[in-house]
Amino acid sequence: MLQRRHILAAPASLLATPAVAQARPFRIMMLLTRGWEEACDGFRDHFAARRIPVELIVRDIATDMRLVPGLVQEVRQVRPDLVYVWGTGLAVAALGPWDAVDPSKHITGVPVVFNIVTDPVGNRLIRSNIDPGRPVTGTEYIASVEVQMRAMARYRPFTRVATIFNPNESNSRSVVAQARALLGDNLLELPVALNAARQPDPDSIPAALMRARQADVDWLYIPPDTFLNNHRALLTREALVLRLPIFAATERFVLFADGLAGLVSRYYSVGAFTGYKAAQILRDGRAPESIPVETLTRMSYLIRMESARQLHFYPPVGLLRTAETV
Repeated sequence: MLQRRHILAAPASLLATPAVAQARPFRIMMLLTRGWEEACDGFRDHFAARRIPVELIVRDIATDMRLVPGLVQEVRQVRPDLVYVWGTGLAVAALGPWDAVDPSKHITGVPVVFNIVTDPVGNRLIRSNIDPGRPVTGTEYIASVEVQMRAMARYRPFTRVATIFNPNESNSRSVVAQARALLGDNLLELPVALNAARQPDPDSIPAALMRARQADVDWLYIPPDTFLNNHRALLTREALVLRLPIFAATERFVLFADGLAGLVSRYYSVGAFTGYKAAQILRDGRAPESIPVETLTRMSYLIRMESARQLHFYPPVGLLRTAETV
């Protein structure tokens, strides 16, 4: 498990920004699911840009949920000023349901912000986006499924859509359920096969994609999914071979793999927005339960042009006027 501490110092270019007078740096314990990435950069940089001294105590479970009880115990011992939680699964395990918190299992007594979390209301992390119902707030990072489907139709109208997902991940299941409510029988669900240990098997991805190809779907939709992200190179490469156009809910399948398109929130920007909410708690003294959970007001429509060329699946000219090509 990664263990490191570092205190942020503002670069010289930011000296014009007034420093915040405080006795010591705010201590923030950052609980990460799969290591430090762009959202963490945005969170850290929000404080640096405003010269708010913070000490970041970073803990990474590397997707091993068996480590969560130890994290909860450490938070109880360290008593940081704030806890930052990355990822839906980790947030659900560490925080518990908003209306059934168990102090012996869940983080209590410390304000919390969450980041890169899907459907926090449906996953019972909060009562509602406007009224969290507990000393927890944060950000949602994906557009609603309905908005994503409309964005997909802007590129190419569709009838049937397939979606592949890890059935062990609550965030993926939640998004797939929303897609099913919208599309009904026009959604082909392709859960990744589980091995004898009830863990998702990456070797089952090609067979799932072949089912989508045989069903002659118009799009392959990729929900937010840590397992699929870890295997995004295999997933997107095999989809290209089968001539399956991918539309993704998160940026990494397009920016750092061969997915065709997606309507996404940039991780860095979501992290910075989460930092803004954390600063409201630490610097301004706001109660986290009084801070609504929000999404970014602007999304990025990403299109990977090399994938479009390989698929002979070119975007409409009108879409290219507003999309970001990579």
